[in-house]
Amino acid sequence: MHNLFYPKRIAVIGVSERQDNMGHLIMENIVKFNFAGDVFPVGPRGGTVCGRKILTAVDQLPAGIDVAVIITPAVTVPDIIDQCGQKKIPWAIVETGGFGELSTTGKELGDELLSRARKGKIRVVGPNGLGIISMDPSLVTPFVPMRTEALKRGSVAVLAQSGAVMYALVNQLSSNNIGISKAVSLGNKLDLDEIDYLTYFIDDDKTQIIVLYLEGIKRGHQLLELAKRTTKPIIIHKANRYPLTSRIAMFHTQALATDDGVVDAAFNEAGIIRAHTYREVVDWVKIMTLPPMRGNNLVIISRSGGVAITAADFAVESSFTLFSLSETVLSKVQEKSGPKVIKRTNPLDLGDFFNFDFFAEVTEDVLKEGADGVFFQHGAATDEEVAGTMPLGETFHRLSNEYQKPIALCLLSDDRNTAHIKQTLEFPLFADPHDAIRALAMSRDRYQRIQEREVDDVIPQLPFDRHTIQETLHRARQEKRPLFLAEALEIVQAAGIPCARWGVCRDLKEALACANDVGYPTVLKINCPSVLHKTDIGAVAYDIHDQHSLKEAFEKLKQQAQARGFDNGIMVQELISHGVEMILGGRVDESFGPVGMLGFGGSYTEIFGDTVLRMLPLTEKKVEAILHELRGYPLLIGDRGLTPFDIEQLTEALLRLSQLMITFEEIRGIDVNPLFVLRQGEGAVAVDVRLITSS
Repeated sequence: MHNLFYPKRIAVIGVSERQDNMGHLIMENIVKFNFAGDVFPVGPRGGTVCGRKILTAVDQLPAGIDVAVIITPAVTVPDIIDQCGQKKIPWAIVETGGFGELSTTGKELGDELLSRARKGKIRVVGPNGLGIISMDPSLVTPFVPMRTEALKRGSVAVLAQSGAVMYALVNQLSSNNIGISKAVSLGNKLDLDEIDYLTYFIDDDKTQIIVLYLEGIKRGHQLLELAKRTTKPIIIHKANRYPLTSRIAMFHTQALATDDGVVDAAFNEAGIIRAHTYREVVDWVKIMTLPPMRGNNLVIISRSGGVAITAADFAVESSFTLFSLSETVLSKVQEKSGPKVIKRTNPLDLGDFFNFDFFAEVTEDVLKEGADGVFFQHGAATDEEVAGTMPLGETFHRLSNEYQKPIALCLLSDDRNTAHIKQTLEFPLFADPHDAIRALAMSRDRYQRIQEREVDDVIPQLPFDRHTIQETLHRARQEKRPLFLAEALEIVQAAGIPCARWGVCRDLKEALACANDVGYPTVLKINCPSVLHKTDIGAVAYDIHDQHSLKEAFEKLKQQAQARGFDNGIMVQELISHGVEMILGGRVDESFGPVGMLGFGGSYTEIFGDTVLRMLPLTEKKVEAILHELRGYPLLIGDRGLTPFDIEQLTEALLRLSQLMITFEEIRGIDVNPLFVLRQGEGAVAVDVRLITSS
C-alpha cells in the first residue's frame, strides 16, 4: 500500500480541456498542490490541461505508472481496468459512481470491475468516492476544488465511506489548525475496506491518530483485533444507527445497519472512541493530541464566575471530582487579587485578574498539587487579550507535556478573534465548556479502559456436562428442526445454570405424577420450539394450585398444541415466584462475533430497557463492570436497607452462558428469561429459555 500513498508516477484517466470536466478538476488539484512525482492525463479528445499534453489512450502511458485515477462513465471502467492491467499498473482509484449504490445493474458492473481488477492484479480504491490525499508527496486527487490553505500537513489520517464527509472532516480539522497525514474516500469498498487501510495506518509513522466515518461494518472482528493491538487512538463516527436510516444507506454505499448497541459494546471492548457528530470527531481529535486524563481529579479555572459554575455542573455530570486545592494555592491567589470580593475555591474564579503570566503560574501550581487535568476558560475581547493568548497557549502546551496532564483550553470570544487564534495557535481550543469537559471525560474513560485491558484477567473454565449439550444439539441437527423448550432447558442446565424442576408429560396421568414431584403451585407449558414466545401464543398456564386446575389447564394446552401441530408433550414446571427477574442473553453478531447481555428481565425487558451488552468471552472483572452499569444495580446489592440478592450466583450464571456460547459455535442466540435471582446465598433459577442454532 506504500505505493498508493507515495507514488512516483500517476495517470488521471477521463481528462478533457473542459473546465467543468472532473478529470480536469483532479488535474488542477494535483498541480496546485505540487505533487512531487510525474502525472499523465488521459482523455479521448486529447489537448492540453495544466500545461500537460493529454494522451488519448491508456496504452500511450509510459511504463512504471504506480496509480491510475479513473473518472469515466461507469460502463467504461471495466475495460479501462483491463487496459491498466496490460500496462501493469498496480493501483486504481475509481472515483466514478453508478455501481452497486445505484442499481442491480450497477452492482453487476461493479462485480465485473472487480473481476477484471483481480485478473490484472490491480487493487481498487472505491468506486464512488473522492479518491485519496497524501500530504508527504502532496498528492490530492478529489474532483472537488481543494484550497491549499485548507490542507495542513499533520498526523491525523481520515477514512470516510462518504466522499463529502471526508471533504468536510478534512476542512473542519484544518479550520482548527489540525493537520492530516492522509485521507481516503472509501466509497463502496468494492475491494479495499477500512481493515486494509487501518492495517497500513497503524504501522504508518506519519499517522498518530486515525479517524473513520463508516455507514456499515462487515469485518467487525478484525476491526476489534486491530484496535486492540495499537496504542494509536482510533475515532469512529458510525452512522446508519437506526433501521430507518439503513434503507437510505443501502442506496448510498451499500451499507447494512448493525445493531447499534453491539457497536457500542464492541468499540468499548477494543478501546475505540465513538463520535456521534462531526463536531465530536474534531473535539476527540483535539483531546487526543494532549496527554491522557489519568484520574478523576479536575480543576476548573475560569475568567468568568458564571462559566465556572456551568463547567462545574458539566464536571459533576461527567463524574469528575473537583480537586481540593491547598490553602497555599488559594491564599496565593487571594493575596494577588484586587478587591477581595471572590472567595477562592475550585472552581477557581480569576475574573478579577488580567495577568496572563499569573494564569500560567496558577495552572502550573494545580498540576503540581495533584490535579489529573485542568479546564481553563479564557476570553479574548481586545487586541491586547488576543496577543496575550498566543504565549499563554504555548505555555499551556509546554506545561501539558511537562506534567503529562491535559489542559482543556476553552476560548469564548467573537468569531473573528476565535478564527484567528485557532489558525495561529499550535494548541487545541474548545468552543464550549460542555465540549471541553466531555472531551476530558472521554480521555479519562479511554485511559481507564486501556489500563483495565492490560491487567491480567483470566477467562474462567467452569465444569460443563459437554456430552449432554453435544447430544442435544446433534439430535436437533440430525432431525433438521429447532430445539424444543425442554431441550433448551437441558442445555442450560448442563452448562451449570440451575433451572426450575420440570418434566415433559404425554398424558394427564404423567402430568399429575410430575406435579406431585415438583410440587404445587406449578406451571404448564407446551413443549414447543424454544424460539417461540410462549406467552404470545397462549402456550403457558400459570398458578396451577391443585389437581383440578391442573386437569383443566392440561386439556386446554393439549388442544392448543394439537391445533398448532406441536406433538412433543406438555411441560410441568416448578413455579418460581420470588426473587428478581433477570435476563441473560447472547447472540452471534454477523460482523463482530459473540456478544452477551445482562438486564432486568421478565415481561418488562423491553419496557425498562435496563440491559448491558459486552463482547464474549466474559471474565469476572467484565461481569463486575456489567453489573455496575445496570441502573437497577442498587436494587441487586440491597441499597437503602433492602435485602441483597445473590450477586455471586448471577455472576456465575453469566460466566457459564458466556462459556456455552464460546464453546458451542453452532449456538447463534440464547435468551435465559427470566432467570430468578434469589436472596443472597439462595442462588439463581432459570425458568425459560429461547435458543437458536445455526442448523
